[in-house]
Amino acid sequence: MGETVYGTAWIRLICMSFLLLSIAFALRPAPAQATDGSAGAVTNLKAYAAYKAGDYDKARTIWEGLAAKGNTTALINLANMFQQGQGVGEDQKRALALVTQAAELGDKRAQYELGTAYESGAVLDRDIDKAAYWLKRSAENGSPDGQFAYGIMLATARGAGLDRSTPAARKEALKWLGKAKENGHLEAGDYIATLTDLVN
Repeated sequence: MGETVYGTAWIRLICMSFLLLSIAFALRPAPAQATDGSAGAVTNLKAYAAYKAGDYDKARTIWEGLAAKGNTTALINLANMFQQGQGVGEDQKRALALVTQAAELGDKRAQYELGTAYESGAVLDRDIDKAAYWLKRSAENGSPDGQFAYGIMLATARGAGLDRSTPAARKEALKWLGKAKENGHLEAGDYIATLTDLVN
């Protein structure tokens, strides 16, 4: 009997550990940017659990407290709530302001999002120079998406076309696409092959 209880408790512990790891992976906290360290990561997980349970008010309150301390994961999650209108009125400009704040604090995910927002011009006025600036910062901070997007921007002369980019820009593009591939970006390899043919 004691062995069965022990076995059941062990299975529960393993299941709980798996659940917490799954939540942590889904949330993808940014410990390098969070100013309150592991306590912020734990609090982010509590907010995420409330969010997944549909308790948006509780999640928002927790994330607002963390955001006030400069926690970029909280800023990004709040931005997502405003972008999707979950527990708050949909407000794309407010979402973008939160993403901008996280980007300025050095969050590579936010820098990528801000760069693509400037590139698309859907919410912000299109500004290819600002797009390049933020995508480069994201790339330098190790974001595979940022590295890929910045590499494509270089390879296409900021969207003008492959035939408009210089050999030096193509070489630089290959460097960033290579880093994106090393970091697991699935599309980077195809673009590397195309650019390599053009460079050689």
